[in-house]
Amino acid sequence: MLRALGTSDDGATVAEISTRTGLDRAVLYRLLSTLLDEGFVTRDESTREFHLGVALVELGARASEDLEVTRLAATGMQQLMELSREAVCLAVRDGDEAVVVDRVEPPGLFVRIGYAVGFRHALGVGAHGRALLASLPAAPGLPALPRAVRDGIRRAGYAVSTDELELGASGVAAPILDARGQAVAALGVVAPTARLPDPSTLGTPIATTAAEISRRLGFTAR
Repeated sequence: MLRALGTSDDGATVAEISTRTGLDRAVLYRLLSTLLDEGFVTRDESTREFHLGVALVELGARASEDLEVTRLAATGMQQLMELSREAVCLAVRDGDEAVVVDRVEPPGLFVRIGYAVGFRHALGVGAHGRALLASLPAAPGLPALPRAVRDGIRRAGYAVSTDELELGASGVAAPILDARGQAVAALGVVAPTARLPDPSTLGTPIATTAAEISRRLGFTAR
């Protein structure tokens, strides 16, 4: 139905949408009513025509950012993997959670940390989650970091974790900011604590790489 609306420059009536989609008009009225309430479509009361709404633009921009940050992070992830000889992971924010969207690791690792693509966890837990949360403004529904922890992460430019998401696992991650200065992703290394007893030793190169990706996303430090 949304695609049918998108093919018309001047909007479309319910009858026209029904013709294009083959959907019953009663079904369309119910769907359009919900989409109107959520801002995904608008209606011109004078012509009774429906148009695509601004909420779709917002979602499209969010999806575009997520896809672009994955592409822009690829080279930096490879460099960090070669430097650390450990798994390098990229996570993006999804509401009050962090979701792993990319991972690279050197061949031959015998012991691996299960921070795989698709894994999600609460913000504020783990290096990636805390790196994201510390860079976000306080908002309803988001967990709150102790001020000292938040300020420490912002000052250092990265977050570290040990034995939080998995016993024997350590991590260090830095936030990636978009052109608006919003934290959209976190880049970092995860490894067995035995191989990474002091995650902060990788903090500076990870923060530097994340800052370069942020710059390429359009972020300018003020």
